[in-house]
Amino acid sequence: MVIRVINKQGVFRTIEALIAIFITFIFLIVFIPLQREKAQPTAPPNVLASLRDNDDFRNCVIQKNETCINQSIDRNLEDSYDFRFNLSNTPYASAPPLPQKKIYANSMFIAGNTTNSTKMIVRLYFWAKA
Repeated sequence: MVIRVINKQGVFRTIEALIAIFITFIFLIVFIPLQREKAQPTAPPNVLASLRDNDDFRNCVIQKNETCINQSIDRNLEDSYDFRFNLSNTPYASAPPLPQKKIYANSMFIAGNTTNSTKMIVRLYFWAKA
C-alpha cells in the first residue's frame, strides 16, 4: 500500500511538470513575437547634419530667410515627415506649437563668417505624417 501512494505522487509531479512546460511554451509563442512587433522604429537621420556644409543653407540662416530654409529642409527631409523649425540667437528659445505625436529634434549652431558675425541656432522638429 505504501508503494502505491509513492507512485501516485510521482505521476502527479510528472503531470505538474509537463503542464508547467506547456504553459511556458505557450507564453513564449504568444507574447514574445508581440513584443518584437511593438518595437520602436529607429530615429531618422539627422537632416541638419547633411545641411551643415551647404553654403546656400547657411546663407539662408544668416539672412533669416525662412522661405529658403523651409525649401532646403523640405528637399532634404523624407516625404514621410512633416516639420517645423525655429531660428533663434539664444539657446533658451521655446519650441513652436507641435502636434501630439512622437517628435524628433535636431539642432545646429551656425556662426557667421569673418564679415558677418551673426550667430544663429536652427532647431528642426519633425514627425511622421499620419
